[in-house]
Amino acid sequence: MEYVVTTRDLTRSFGGFVAVDRLNIRIERGEIYGFLGPNGAGKSTTIRMLCGILQPTSGTGTVLGYDLIRETEKIKSKIGYMSQKFSLYDDLSVWENLNFYAGIYNVPGKERKKRVEEMIAMAQLTGREDELAANLSGGWKQRLALGCAIIARPSILFLDEPTSGVSPTSRRMFFNKGG
Repeated sequence: MEYVVTTRDLTRSFGGFVAVDRLNIRIERGEIYGFLGPNGAGKSTTIRMLCGILQPTSGTGTVLGYDLIRETEKIKSKIGYMSQKFSLYDDLSVWENLNFYAGIYNVPGKERKKRVEEMIAMAQLTGREDELAANLSGGWKQRLALGCAIIARPSILFLDEPTSGVSPTSRRMFFNKGG
């Protein structure tokens, strides 16, 4: 059995508040795994630790075989991450956002234009390439953010409440067409 994510007693505290308390998980390749719970339950904190963005207070873990504490840059280079706040640049166009993320994720220059075009088509943003992200509706921003998260064909995609704050129609379209 190949596990792409493992944690052992993964814990994160903020001062006296324990946000994640001794989490133990094993996720197999190809498995869809979700965290359910109320606000403040530690879902986003866990995802941020698994993405190498936030250091655990204690415990251990791996993502794609890389250590959560010592190899965060290797983890970041192999994953896609879409936060609930859509990490888009409002002053950049749809095309510019995708091209920027392609650069961050080291998509080779000769492949970059093709990948940007594929993400525009996947997100159904054809004809909106020059539109500023700031002018997009929540549903369009959501599609663009997904395109940015998967532009480098990541081995794992972490979604943190990807449909928060968007219409039911956009939510349905995201899950039907998004991945």
